[in-house]
Amino acid sequence: MVINRIELYFVKIPLEEHKPGFFTQPAYFNPSWIPGFRQSEVRFYLLKLGTDEGHEGYAAITAMGTERLGLGPMLGNYLLGINPLDIKLVNQRIQEFSYIGMRNSWIDGAFWDIIGKIKGEPLWKLLGGTGGYVFPYVSSGSTHNHDQAYSRKISKQVMEAGYRGLKLRVKGTDLDPMVDFVGAARDEVGDKLDLMVDANQGWPVDLIDETPKWDLEFATKFAQGLEQYNVKWLEEPLNRGNFEGLAELRQNTKTSIAGGELNSSWRDFKAMLDMGSLDIYQPDAVMAGGTYAGGISIVYWLIHEIQRRNQANQDDSQKIKYCPHTWTTGLGFAVALQLVGVLPQEECSLLEYPLEGNWKPEYWARFIKGGITTDQEGRIKIPDGPGLGIEIDWDVIRRFGKRIYRGTSATVAFSALRDRGLKQAIYLKKKKAIQAERTAKAQFMIPDPPF
Repeated sequence: MVINRIELYFVKIPLEEHKPGFFTQPAYFNPSWIPGFRQSEVRFYLLKLGTDEGHEGYAAITAMGTERLGLGPMLGNYLLGINPLDIKLVNQRIQEFSYIGMRNSWIDGAFWDIIGKIKGEPLWKLLGGTGGYVFPYVSSGSTHNHDQAYSRKISKQVMEAGYRGLKLRVKGTDLDPMVDFVGAARDEVGDKLDLMVDANQGWPVDLIDETPKWDLEFATKFAQGLEQYNVKWLEEPLNRGNFEGLAELRQNTKTSIAGGELNSSWRDFKAMLDMGSLDIYQPDAVMAGGTYAGGISIVYWLIHEIQRRNQANQDDSQKIKYCPHTWTTGLGFAVALQLVGVLPQEECSLLEYPLEGNWKPEYWARFIKGGITTDQEGRIKIPDGPGLGIEIDWDVIRRFGKRIYRGTSATVAFSALRDRGLKQAIYLKKKKAIQAERTAKAQFMIPDPPF
């Protein structure tokens, strides 16, 4: 069995029922992680892989614009002919992508989707999990200028809607308004709602407005200021590479520290674990990784490493948790659900559920058949269908997207012939055939580092 078809789509789904006219102000929200930016669409690249036995797998990555329009030919050269069960080789390919300047950790989701379909099992079961369900918490996406009236209003609405938690966003250089913004929400709901706080300092973006960047002293004062409000965690209070600073911060506040959504390798997470940088690890399997291996391989390793260290630690107050970041697309959320399903039910925390104004599941999960919804008890079921357990709504993709690449062995061969000439193309074809023989013999194994 081999990968014999690759399709790549660029999709832009508006944050409203119909795409607005050219001269119309579209519906939007202001993401705190890109100050000054008005986000009016769910933009992403959708990857579709097919095998010669009819299996298909899907993966998606968020997009700003056309930054990946040239990705298709590279995927064709790197992925066609691979045995989809050969995750070791997939991770090697992801590592090779990073050599030429592009982290593509997200593509491994399509391979794991295919593997689950071949095995007839959901990913969580394939990885030894129990599945089940999760309770979501509402993850807001804007700071709303730290308006206390707004934090009171939204926290009350979230509580009355039956959710168990709310994450507020802060970003500024003045401590008191941010602390009071959180305090107003706590005053409104008492102890009836879990509150989390995200500072979005992990990967600052100055694309439009400058991001206020915190140092250790400022982050420590803010974390200590939150202690009176009993928040579940403070997320990304320092740059994602400041492992030492995060560890020192954690030692100087009672507020739990969370982060890790975008760190680039399993080595990052091992260093943070060894240094004691975080209380809650939040890798997003769509965005984390990409230098040594795919996001799913890394997150799976991290889950088990956290469990191993917790079992060795007799002090319950020092035990750490995995609770993933999910703010990408409906397909990214589906990946997170599957990985949470690896945990025993009693170890599942509330799961991030992006909901900010016009940014809601009706749009970020619009291309997933059935959407991402809660049941009457406020839970989200972890899908138990094979692979990622979801189906793509191709009517939505065709309406709002465009296929920008289609690769087969014939198109890749023709491209090599045109680009490199007859003799070089024949040489490469022979080398590819030898490689195909090697990967065809591979058996599926769950990978462990070093990848």
